[in-house]
Amino acid sequence: MSSNESQKPGKDALATSLAAAIVKRREAAGLGMAELAKLAGMARAYLWRVEHAETIPSVRNLARLAVALNLTLSDLLQGVDTSEIELRNRPYDN
Repeated sequence: MSSNESQKPGKDALATSLAAAIVKRREAAGLGMAELAKLAGMARAYLWRVEHAETIPSVRNLARLAVALNLTLSDLLQGVDTSEIELRNRPYDN
């Protein structure tokens, strides 16, 4: 995903912004997706899903990516757009 790619319909805005940030940091480190996945101890297919905004990683997995990129978690998340997050209660099934 390129950093100038517009958000695709149906994609979560947070997932899209987070994906762009991870791709940017990975490319700045000169790593391929397979290399980063190996360094972070995760499947390349999982990292592909993260980088294509198909899933949002857990905090643990974000920390693993940050360590693999020799960044702080804060640096990894720098610039991630959270403006689209709605602060409301989610419905729960009884």
